[in-house]
Amino acid sequence: MMEQLEAVHEGGVLLPLAPLALAESQHVLLTITNVPEAQADTSRAAEQEWIRLHGADFCGEWVAHQGSEIISHGAKARAKGVARPLMVHLPDEPGRPSAGWV
Repeated sequence: MMEQLEAVHEGGVLLPLAPLALAESQHVLLTITNVPEAQADTSRAAEQEWIRLHGADFCGEWVAHQGSEIISHGAKARAKGVARPLMVHLPDEPGRPSAGWV
């Protein structure tokens, strides 16, 4: 079996970022490849711009999108498996707030 996964090195130990399907005490052969840390854009500016431009087309629905790409909408929006989609419920009337005090 060959599997590729990401891990982080902390305190002298490699910690996998996802569960492993290994038996307890199973020996494995590791090949280490440096992965540069991604500079995550946490501003969500692209998502907010998408909502401004296209939100009226999805009134009353849940929408999952990342950057300017729509991943899913409606009841199945949470099941696509994207690491960090912006999940937002768009109000029934365009221009109305979807959260907070009014």
